[in-house]
Amino acid sequence: MAETIMKRFILLLLSLCSALALSEDKPDRTKVLPMMTEGIIMEGSSVFTYVDEKKRRRLTADVYRPEADGPHPAIVMYFGGGWQNGRPGLFAPLGQALAQRGYVCVIPEYRLSGEAPFPAAAHDAKAAIRWIRKYAKRYHVDPNRIACIGGSAGGHLSGFMAATNGKEEFEGEGEHKDTSSDVQAAIVMCGPMNLLEENIVQRVEEAVGKPEGDAILDFMGGAVPSVNNEIYKAASPLTHVSKRTPPMLFIDGENDRPKVRYTEFWEKMDELQIPHEFVLMPKGPHPFWVMKEWFDPTVEAVDAFLQKHL
Repeated sequence: MAETIMKRFILLLLSLCSALALSEDKPDRTKVLPMMTEGIIMEGSSVFTYVDEKKRRRLTADVYRPEADGPHPAIVMYFGGGWQNGRPGLFAPLGQALAQRGYVCVIPEYRLSGEAPFPAAAHDAKAAIRWIRKYAKRYHVDPNRIACIGGSAGGHLSGFMAATNGKEEFEGEGEHKDTSSDVQAAIVMCGPMNLLEENIVQRVEEAVGKPEGDAILDFMGGAVPSVNNEIYKAASPLTHVSKRTPPMLFIDGENDRPKVRYTEFWEKMDELQIPHEFVLMPKGPHPFWVMKEWFDPTVEAVDAFLQKHL
């Protein structure tokens, strides 16, 4: 009897040890909550632009900034969601963490594809940069040190902001047109840089006529590459890379097609001798930056890059 109990105890102990070992190897995919409030000031829903002539449709931004006097560098942050979903609150934890590092973080709304297709989101993204530069003194920002960051669809917008520095055709009709929308650095997390990549074109063409549709198809206003590839070309950051494109950091999760989205973009940057860096998040999924396992490494990577280039 005693021998049987001992065997059961040993088996239980072994199973517990095995479970503990597995839990140590398993990534912590718990979402990070926006609770990093120490040392920062939070200002929500500040109107940064209007998108209609009668000024009835307004867009707002959430701002997280250090309590300490500036001027501080600023980061304009674009949330993801396939250009069809999402809200500024998705980037609240990252904005708070970076504000604690000394950055003024601005997380703006932008028009989603259900309201208006490309280039509306790009116009709104630039309007947010103009706004924080216009009111740099009010928010204790150094207007000569503004970066942008985005993840997924927001990563596309961040890359688009960097690639279109100085290109007036993408400014839109928003507020503060007398102020520059240029950024001095940019971070792209899992964002497509070329919407005419073979796999994207195939995906969109196959989605035509299907009830579920496709996020890129909606973002392009229903246009398909085989009929109108010019809009896909115009919406691709790859098309616009120039000598005015600033240093850029690219971050991918290991389990999310790392580097694939950027190879052509990097070739152009190399030709123009524009600095760029890449960070891989081990075992990282899409989107890695919202989960505890990869949150702190993301903050570290962004801060290290901006300390160097901003």
